[in-house]
Amino acid sequence: MTVGILPAPMAGEPDRGDGWSGAGEAWSIIGTLLAGPLVWGGIGYLIDRWAGLHGTFVAIGVIVGAAGSVYLVIVKYVRNPKDT
Repeated sequence: MTVGILPAPMAGEPDRGDGWSGAGEAWSIIGTLLAGPLVWGGIGYLIDRWAGLHGTFVAIGVIVGAAGSVYLVIVKYVRNPKDT
């Protein structure tokens, strides 16, 4: 019997005492939610300039980007939080 030797922690286990353990995941979610409308709104802006319209595709792009980014966050962090 060995005395005074503690078992090594399992690899991949989160540190339970760290208050910042979820900060990276939170910033990833924020970045995803901001990037969708910005990218698709920018694509809509380019289509508007090319087609000579005034804001039609920007609005469509922002809505599509927002819906897509919310969908991505739900799929990645809500449905399968262990698979990240």
